[in-house]
Amino acid sequence: MPKTKTSKSLLRNDVNFPTFSDLPDENDVDLTYYDEGPYGFAPSQHWCFLGEIVDSYGLGRILLRVKDKEDQVVTIGLYTDDRGQALAPQIKQGHTVAVLYGEQHGFLDMSVGIRVEEASVIRIIPCSLEQLLKVSDDVAARNSDRQSRCCGSCGQKEDTSDKTHLRLCSRCKQMSYCGEACQKKAWVDGHKVDCKVLVWVQWFAARNWRVFNGYFNF
Repeated sequence: MPKTKTSKSLLRNDVNFPTFSDLPDENDVDLTYYDEGPYGFAPSQHWCFLGEIVDSYGLGRILLRVKDKEDQVVTIGLYTDDRGQALAPQIKQGHTVAVLYGEQHGFLDMSVGIRVEEASVIRIIPCSLEQLLKVSDDVAARNSDRQSRCCGSCGQKEDTSDKTHLRLCSRCKQMSYCGEACQKKAWVDGHKVDCKVLVWVQWFAARNWRVFNGYFNF
């Protein structure tokens, strides 16, 4: 039966952003993610595995050890044409790996992990998994407040009647401010770091993960 889990925010949704144990097995048909049609089974929704890099190794082929949302550590094997070399400069302990349509794969050494064959389905996000999830939570909390407020320390509400308009951060398009002073203070207080993460949260949020109309690519 399909899973019916609730989520605190988009990236905490364990169906579209599953932990390793909830990924479909490459040798089975998981009805959470596939429906049967006239031409056989086809994806019914999208999913993306998120894990934080613990270690990397391998001389010819890069192998990553990553920790998922449940702290389970698994291996991601990069079987792309260049054996993961294009990703090598971005691989840093503590950064987050995102893998679209990952499946549980049995390696020759009898371990189980994720095999990545296409470079377009994997990206490294330059922040910890904890930070990525926290920013996703913050966006969900702000979206629940229907009345726009300054994201700076003043918390001023937008009021069109007296021409008090908020302006969005030009980069992440998520944080809004009443003026330059609040924006500069927020930048120093933490938005300088969160801004890069918000760009990625926006990338995930801009897509409909529950309806499949073709594969996503990074």
